[in-house]
Amino acid sequence: MQIETSIRRKRVVASLAFGLLTLVALISSSFAQEPPLDVTSVGKLPARDPNAIAVNGWLLYPALRIYSLYSDNIFLSSLRPLSVPGIGITPSMTAEWSNGIHTTTLYGNIDRQAFPTQNEINTLDGRAGFTQKYEAMRDLIFTVNGNFNHQTWSTGLQNSLQTPAATPTTIVLPNGNTVLPNGTIVSPSGQVVGQTSPTTTGSNVQVAVNPFNQYSGTFSIDKIFNRGIVSLSETVSRNEYESQVVFRNYNRRQFTEHASFWLGPLFYAYSDGSIGTVETDGTSGSTTAYRVLGGFGTRQFGLWRGSLYFGHQGSQSNTATSGVTNNVTAGGDIYGGTIAYYPIPQWTLTGTVDRITNISSQASATNLALNLPSFSPIQVPLTASSRSTSASLLSSYEISQQWFASALLGYLRIEYVGSSRVDTSWVANATLRYDIWKNMSLAWEYRYRSVISNALFATVNSNTFVMGTTYRF
Repeated sequence: MQIETSIRRKRVVASLAFGLLTLVALISSSFAQEPPLDVTSVGKLPARDPNAIAVNGWLLYPALRIYSLYSDNIFLSSLRPLSVPGIGITPSMTAEWSNGIHTTTLYGNIDRQAFPTQNEINTLDGRAGFTQKYEAMRDLIFTVNGNFNHQTWSTGLQNSLQTPAATPTTIVLPNGNTVLPNGTIVSPSGQVVGQTSPTTTGSNVQVAVNPFNQYSGTFSIDKIFNRGIVSLSETVSRNEYESQVVFRNYNRRQFTEHASFWLGPLFYAYSDGSIGTVETDGTSGSTTAYRVLGGFGTRQFGLWRGSLYFGHQGSQSNTATSGVTNNVTAGGDIYGGTIAYYPIPQWTLTGTVDRITNISSQASATNLALNLPSFSPIQVPLTASSRSTSASLLSSYEISQQWFASALLGYLRIEYVGSSRVDTSWVANATLRYDIWKNMSLAWEYRYRSVISNALFATVNSNTFVMGTTYRF
């Protein structure tokens, strides 16, 4: 009986971890980071994977992913849809060293995609970087990250605000489990209880072949209070494009803030803010964008969990033409909420709604886009007046100890102020994962994107199928 109870508990823990990580990957601006209840008085190293390769105090996490894909419109183009099959391979390596106070992480990967019928769109992408974390005290953590990223395909516009580069580091989940840099989930006792899902392939928005390099550095501070946390980070980056017909090289500097505090045993308050400035080479102007919001969230009570937020976003662009400086301002309110329902421990349903208003003083050319939900296949220029309403439903289900499924359905409607144009989009994404062994998994994915618009050449749809296997050495 005790053995069966232990196995059941591990399945529940793995299911919750899988649902949490899938939610973070697919939906942005949903639940805020839940603040800690207290500051640990005694430091304890998180559990380690006993199968990690140990070399002179370092733990090595090599992994290999091999996949195939097919898309009937891989660039999401309404004029010339490109139907192609493809194959890909992604070797990666993460090395981590820690003594409990100092933690050093080195990482890198290469992603090669080949399209036999369209060799001109083959990709060779990769990233490499390091993260240095210093826990000065149990409640004060300093982190420095340097990251290099090379991409063959680029989107039509760049988001006006960007999140810092995600790095493969050891993460302790609220339930006590540990996600290792290679995606393996282990219990506090060191037993493997699950794996994270492989990263999806491709972009949701329209892309084109235009290779670029991005160099970025981030410095962050995390201060933990009794029943609260404040996180501050500063990121500087530079993008350099191979072709500058559409994009010019630019520099970006961005500051990000997050804070959350418990108001009682059930509710917590939180705030998120970002402000960033983009300076483009060869121009005398710059664009500064910001987004700030605050809200309230709950921990899980019964079968439910939820959050509400309200805030404001805006931007100001300064351009000089013939010695005359033009200022273009834009902005508006943002609000939304998320609610999660847990009918059984193995199944999670999460619904999200979001509303963004952006009223611009005048329309002008820009290479920056308004920050919309991550599943959106539409990009809206920062200087366009619009009202965007989105809704999504995510379902995560643990079928068995080896089978996991998730599905996302997203809807977005964009109304352009002062114009009769209306864009509507639907996105569906379904994944199925089978863990053959504790260090090897198979995954299948289907992604549907559709845009319906009354504007000329703006209606488009796409179907993408991906099948792959990931092996963690």
